[in-house]
Amino acid sequence: MTAFDHLISADDHVTIGNSIKTAQDEILTVTRFSPLGSCIHQEAVAALVSLERLRLSLDNLLFQQVQNSPDPRLLCHRVYDTHTQLQMRRPLQNKTEFGPDVFAAWEVSR
Repeated sequence: MTAFDHLISADDHVTIGNSIKTAQDEILTVTRFSPLGSCIHQEAVAALVSLERLRLSLDNLLFQQVQNSPDPRLLCHRVYDTHTQLQMRRPLQNKTEFGPDVFAAWEVSR
């Protein structure tokens, strides 16, 4: 891993993953309402392809970073999953409140 890889924490990955999912949903709206083949439609499709490549790259990076970290709820698999949003559990009083868990502050959105 490069030095840059360590600048993205597990919490940052969750925030980035949620943002990418939101952006993809909004861009899908543009593709639905723009004329097929128009410049806007083409740009929206290109943006979706680019976001998907970024999502996959970040997902791979996350797995490399947390492979030896405790993840008892297996949230690592859901950070960049396109059908799952994660949200803060509640403000943590201390990092050990939920035991050893790299994603202790997060839960699946209902």
